Order: sequence, then C-alpha cells, then structure tokens
Amino acid sequence: MVNIKEIYGKTPYAVEMLNITKTFNNGSIVANQDINMRVKTNTIHAIIGENGAGKSTLMSILFGIYKPDKGTIKINGQKVNFHSAQDATKIGLGMVHQHFKLVQVFSLLENIILGSEPTRYLGFLNLHSAKTKIQGLANKYNLPVNLNKKTENASVGEQQRVEILKLLYRDSDILIFDEPTAVLSDDEIKNFLKMLLDFKKQGKTIIIITHKLNEVQAVADEATVIRLGKKVGDCHVKKTSVQKMSKMMVGRALHIQKNQMLDYKSSDSNVVLKVEGLHVQHVGGHKIESIKGISFDVHKGEILGIAGIEDNGQTELALAIGGIIKPTKGSIKLTTSFNKNLNIHETVELSHLSVREIYKHGVSHVPEDRHKYGLLLDESVSYNCVAPIIDQKPFSKWGFLSRRAIHDYASKLCIKFDVRGSNRGKAITRSLSGGNQQKLVFAREIARDHKLIIYVQPTRGLDLGAIEKMHKHIIEDAQKGAAVILISYELDEIFNIASTIMVMSKGKIVYTNLVKSTSRASVGHYIANAVKERS
Repeated sequence: MVNIKEIYGKTPYAVEMLNITKTFNNGSIVANQDINMRVKTNTIHAIIGENGAGKSTLMSILFGIYKPDKGTIKINGQKVNFHSAQDATKIGLGMVHQHFKLVQVFSLLENIILGSEPTRYLGFLNLHSAKTKIQGLANKYNLPVNLNKKTENASVGEQQRVEILKLLYRDSDILIFDEPTAVLSDDEIKNFLKMLLDFKKQGKTIIIITHKLNEVQAVADEATVIRLGKKVGDCHVKKTSVQKMSKMMVGRALHIQKNQMLDYKSSDSNVVLKVEGLHVQHVGGHKIESIKGISFDVHKGEILGIAGIEDNGQTELALAIGGIIKPTKGSIKLTTSFNKNLNIHETVELSHLSVREIYKHGVSHVPEDRHKYGLLLDESVSYNCVAPIIDQKPFSKWGFLSRRAIHDYASKLCIKFDVRGSNRGKAITRSLSGGNQQKLVFAREIARDHKLIIYVQPTRGLDLGAIEKMHKHIIEDAQKGAAVILISYELDEIFNIASTIMVMSKGKIVYTNLVKSTSRASVGHYIANAVKERS
C-alpha cells in the first residue's frame, strides 16, 4: 500500500471534487451537476440527500468506478485521474458500497482478501496470516463473521460486515462508506460509530453517505447536502440541527408517522395468519435450526413488529411464510374467509405451496435482500412492477402481453410511490439507486390485492422523506384491513408504526406485548439478552 501522505505531503484537504458533472443515457439523465465538495484531512465528512440525489454516483466517481463528464479530482492537493477502482485503492482509498461487491460462490474470507492476497515463498497463499489479521479486526470492532461460510449463504447483515472488513483489511487512509449501518443492530451501530471515531484518531479521513441524521450528528464534522444532482450547501454539523439538515435534504419539513390505530380487534374472527409449532432450518442449510417451534397469530388491521438483533430466525420466518424456503415442521395457515354462522375459518396451508401459489392467495412480501429475492435487475422497471402478476388481466390475455397496460400501470405506480429515475418504467432496474429499487419493490407489493404483507427491513437505505411516506402507506394499509408483519432492527420504526411487538432470540419468541403497553426499556432488556447469548 502506497502512503499518499508521504507522496503528496500535507494539505488542508484530503479530497477535492471540483465542478463535477456526470450524465447517463447520452446526457438525458443528469446524476451530478457542477458539484464542488472539499473534505478536510482527518475529519469525518457526511454526504446527505434523498434517494437518487446523486450521492453514490459522486462517490463512485471519486473511487474510479465512473469517469466524470467534466471536473477535477484532487487527493491531498494533487490532481488524479483514476481509470479504475484499483487505481484508487493503490493510493489509499477504500470504499464500502451500498450494493455489495461480493462473489457469491466464494467464502467470506476469500471475498475479503480478493485482490490483496498474502503470499508465502514462491507465491503460495498464506491464508492463515490473512485469517489471523481479519479475525483480529473483527474482534476489535465487534464485526462477527464466519469466514468459512459461503457468501451465498450469508445474511445481508453478515455481507455488510464483510464489506467493512474488506476496507479495514487494506489499511486505507481515505475511507468511503455508502450506507454502512443500514442493516446493523443498535449495538452494532454504536460500535461502528465508535470505530469511525477511532479511525479519525488514527489520522484517517472518512466520508460517509447516510440518511440517518442522528448518526451524522454523533460523529461528523461537516456535511454536504445534495438534492436532485445539485449541491444545496455545506453545514457545520455541531452547529446545525437535525430539523434544518432534513429540510435541506428534502426541501420541506418532515413529520414522524405514528400508528394511531393501536386497538385493532384481536378476536378469533379477525385472525389472518396462524403460525403453529413452526420449525425452519437456517437459510444456508447445514441442518441448523433457525426457528424452533414458534407459534403466533396476526390479525386483520394488526401491524406485528418483530424486533431483535439479526440472525435470530427473523429472516427464515419471512422466507418460510413467503414460500421461498420450506419448514421442517409446523403449520402456516392463511385465512381465506370466515363463516360467521358456523364460527369457523376457511384456511389454506401455506407451508407446502409454491411462491406463486402463496402470492395468488394474497400474501405480499418485501424481502430483506431485494437483489436476491425482489428484483430482476436487468429487466425494465415496468416488467418488475408486474412480474408476479404478468399472467393476469389486463397485463396479458390469451397468452399475449399488453405492453400498453403494463407501461400504464408501471408509470402510475412509479409516480405514486416516487420511484425516481424510472423514466416512466422504461429504465433498466439496475440503473436505479438502491433506495429507488427498494421503493419499486415496496410499490409493487403494497399496490396489489393482499390479505397479508410481510416487510423485512423495508426502509433500509431510504432517506427521511421516503421513510415518512412509506410508513404512512403501511399504516393506511393496515387501517384498510391488511394484516402486516414488520421485521425491523430499528426500534424507533417498530415503536412508531407497530401495534404489537414481538422479540425473537435464538429462533424462539421471548417477548410479546402491545406497543402501547410496553416501553423501549422493556423491549431493550430482551434484545440485550439476545446480544449476550450470541456473543
């Protein structure tokens, strides 16, 4: 690793991006327009803005992934012209991407050292040396990973931690983080923010893209606000309130959405989903049980918030209800109708049905991993809007697709749910920002007819304005009678919009209560115990 300070010497700014402009699709999409940003050496600099504002594109330009149409980049006072991310890495830049850059068939260890493999005499790999260094970093910064696990079997949170370890392993001087805490638990976020401050003490310069303004205030020195591809302004974080920063981001005041319908009817006649004695193996296989005989009901109009730290069975629960993995034991019953005269439910057993059949019975699912389970990235936005229901009218008839009907539906959906960059449904889904991809999955699932909808980390990577709108839609959906399962590692999110809260630990339900009858301290006690048991 080349030490850029030794080459270029000390300057006031570690990074200068001057008059940066970047367009796509022959200039029809302007991602960045004449942006100027200066990052002082040995500071923590935040970049904030709405989804699709151009933040990730700007950092991808800095890291050499994209070439700017015009503008100048300086590192420690010297002009640079990166031809690839490898060029940036060589002089001490490191980046944790919002969309993971991992080889799915490699182990986590192999992904971390890829391109920087330690060798012995005659070029033989020294995996023991790499493993020792990585394990030390994982222990130091509380980033637990199973280095031998195949990446395709790792959870989203574990893959996120691998991306952070990739950067730490390379001893970079300028660190770029794009939404790094999106899937970390509260305790893990605290450790991560402490880690950033430790990096600063070590003389490193940190740039962080985040929508969580409380994190910005906790660690950042300065912030640059970007809206619709243009720089709105800079602010000194300690002298600027969260309210002012959020207004700079979205151009208006924001309001926290609260679920006022906490007294849903919990009678037997309103049970939509009944889970009994459910056992499910870990999503990665290995005959490890992630869910161990849990039972619960979800009622019409109820928002059941499932809390707890990651990897305690929440992922497997959502995938099992959605039909993506099959339980080993137990039942998952969805009520299709209720006979008042006979006082009985007419139900369908979901555990043996395909995803397609479950979908047709009225179950919607916003998965944790939108790339793996939620989207066809190389298809159009329009196609992704209707993919699960493309065989239904008006999108197809007698086996023929109605492209006009598909386009019209997708266009209306993108406008209603503010999916930016969609070009009225014509854009390729991969070209959307991460937040807008998430809004696309959300829009598709909530817009179709459903009795039950499952959300797993639905606001991951979303800006404050998008979160406000999404929470409003979820609450309104429940008020119309939908049963909702919300799996979130954000306690604020659960306490704001859930009516019932459930905590899972080691595959079991350890706590259930009405939100109005409990407190953060009570819930936090059970989550803290789960953290202790995992460590």
